[in-house]
Amino acid sequence: MTTEIIIMWAAVTTYAVSAVLAIVGFVFRKPRVERAAVLVAGLGLAVHAVGIGYRWQRVGHAPFLGFYEVVSSYAFVGVAVFLGLLSRKRALYPLAAAVMPIAFLVLGGAMLAPKSDLGITGTLASWWLAIHVAFAKLSYGSFITAFCLGVLLIVRERRRAEGDALLGKLSPEALDDLVYKFVAAGFLFLGVMIAAGAIWANEAWGRYWGWDPIETWSLISWIAYALVLHARLTLGWRGARFAWAAMAALPIVLFALVGVALVYKSIHGAYLIGY
Repeated sequence: MTTEIIIMWAAVTTYAVSAVLAIVGFVFRKPRVERAAVLVAGLGLAVHAVGIGYRWQRVGHAPFLGFYEVVSSYAFVGVAVFLGLLSRKRALYPLAAAVMPIAFLVLGGAMLAPKSDLGITGTLASWWLAIHVAFAKLSYGSFITAFCLGVLLIVRERRRAEGDALLGKLSPEALDDLVYKFVAAGFLFLGVMIAAGAIWANEAWGRYWGWDPIETWSLISWIAYALVLHARLTLGWRGARFAWAAMAALPIVLFALVGVALVYKSIHGAYLIGY
């Protein structure tokens, strides 16, 4: 087992411990256990960063080639966004019960994928690709955070939590506002991702848009979240109704990210799963 794999499995294990602590703390309403889960999550993020940096230095490029690299980096961004949000909103400790199990499962799934090195070719050596990938990570990280906040909002509205040690400090209005902000941010990031990808596609393949399956499903994802925002801004959806809408759109994004490359033969598949 290589040094890189040992480090990454250590990150998986740390995320798993954090997930267990977060769930136990949330279910049994133990704030100290919740705080311990967050501390362990921070440790896991540091270990994960070392693993990503080690591979980056070894293969000579950022984590955007191959299922293993791409999915691992999304788990990293998701945890980083959560911890960054928590540094501003201390009352969001219960969010760990949604974020950390997802991070553990995503990184664990990535570790089961082939880990062969994919080198930078002429079509990949472009700043537009780097911009495309960076905004993809920001977009998906925002949507996943919105999903987890939506779960927390629904739980908060269904539970009388005024005297709850964990949920009592969270107002439904504040959670609703955060879900909306992360959906809006993810929508804008996704738009930039699509535009940057089109410019890169013209450099690499001589056309801006070719209705490749991943291109098509990225557009479908953008339209889905446009409808979610339309429901908010025009129809006045708030609270649990808006949270459910935001949560329902996430599977479309996840299918565009992972499922399309597995189901369809496409140009992008060579970069995601290596066929």
